[in-house]
Amino acid sequence: MATASSLDSVAEIEDLLTCSICSETLSEPRSLHCFHNFCKECLGKYVERLRGPDKDIETFPCPTCRSEFTLKSNQNVADLASNYFIKNMLEIMAIQRQAKAARCSSCQETAVNRCMTCEMFMCEKCSNYHSIWPVMKDHDVLSVEELSNPQSQVKMRSKLYCVKHKDKILEYYCETCKELSCIHCMVLNHIKQNHSCVSVEEIAQKQREILQGSCTTLDEKVSAGRQALNAVDEVMKSLEANAKNAKDKINAQKDKILTSITEKLEVQAKKLSQDVDNVYGELYGELTKQHGEIKDYLDKVQGSVSLPRNLLKRGSIEEIVSSQKVIDENIEKLENEQPENLAPINDGGVQYITRNIENINYGDIVDKLGNINLAEQLADDLRPSGDLELSSILKGEIAFIQQLQKWLGEKCKWNLCYRASRDGWSANDFHRHCDNKGPTVVLVKANINCIFGGYTDQNWGGCEGWTHSKSSFLFSLRNKDNLAPFIAKIKEGNEGQAIYS
Repeated sequence: MATASSLDSVAEIEDLLTCSICSETLSEPRSLHCFHNFCKECLGKYVERLRGPDKDIETFPCPTCRSEFTLKSNQNVADLASNYFIKNMLEIMAIQRQAKAARCSSCQETAVNRCMTCEMFMCEKCSNYHSIWPVMKDHDVLSVEELSNPQSQVKMRSKLYCVKHKDKILEYYCETCKELSCIHCMVLNHIKQNHSCVSVEEIAQKQREILQGSCTTLDEKVSAGRQALNAVDEVMKSLEANAKNAKDKINAQKDKILTSITEKLEVQAKKLSQDVDNVYGELYGELTKQHGEIKDYLDKVQGSVSLPRNLLKRGSIEEIVSSQKVIDENIEKLENEQPENLAPINDGGVQYITRNIENINYGDIVDKLGNINLAEQLADDLRPSGDLELSSILKGEIAFIQQLQKWLGEKCKWNLCYRASRDGWSANDFHRHCDNKGPTVVLVKANINCIFGGYTDQNWGGCEGWTHSKSSFLFSLRNKDNLAPFIAKIKEGNEGQAIYS
């Protein structure tokens, strides 16, 4: 009985060997740098359709992932390389299909074995003759049943032969050129140039480790891409809810004033609702664009994972070595194509600000209905005065800025007193810049993701020792346990030991 894992593996191989243009098994496969494979004829028709009669187009998008590949005007699809691994897997699949009703290549009796060296099916009688010949004693012979066993695929693979020296196997690897070569090419083209050459057997384990690292890198990129996509999805949901919430508040505020001047309020309410729609449209447009960029990037990364992963599971060392350069180039290309910012471009915040409607005259009613602000605009009160920049720790962290403002309970005029990376890391540096400045907030960022700190309503400096405070507190904005932001107030009875200078 087939296990779920084996069924997944079969499906993965079938997907890898299927042309996404015609949805049939690959025929004369041609491989692109993004690891997608297509029938030579299908890809040729695709290129010719895009190239046009003048043949002045040389850059084409991959039919699957839209990554670009180049074909000069004097080149055609036949000039593209075929992936050794894909070709071997197609040959193995063809042999496995033939084996279901195979006949002996010599006498046409029912076949029971196949010699992978001679590339012949054999009946039992011919198999016996084959086995007694001394020159054939080292041949790889598999039974028809063994041909369907994944463990036998290593013996079923064809050796890789040199393009220049047709009868020579590619047994060596030039570490300088990162390519396989036969003995003649190694002596004539590589050693003469003082290239570093080794036998394939010598680097087998090292290359598998390199390929494992490549798979790990691609898996990490897939994970990061999925997380980024999920984060944007969550913000888009939040934007929807925030926009609805803002509209609800607008209507609630409108209802309080309607008894006094219904007509004027209706006009202003519609205007504000349109403002919400405009803000929503702006934010949604940014998020939609980012969502598309990240999804395109994730599709490319996911499309790049299948071949290295299958190489690692099923590839021979020659196939691995021959593909590694392209894998490395593709990873480098993905590094360059990774969106600059994987964090949501905005936090989807739309907030409606009400105004006090008590003791107003009719001329103030429309203005009292309020206005619509972006979440970033709500953070203006946290921005430092003068030419100082907002804390680099809180850059882009709108939700954390709002949380600090909520904890402090009032709008503050913020000034950047001290930045360790700019002003020095010692205690003396801290006190030189922060003493006698009034209430302060200290922010600390550690281990990349953790953000914490403390607030005191007392001056730093003065006499060495403890300072009394009832309002000071420590806080955590982001922590390794993924807890929501929280504060830790001074324990009752310890107010006299709140701050130590």
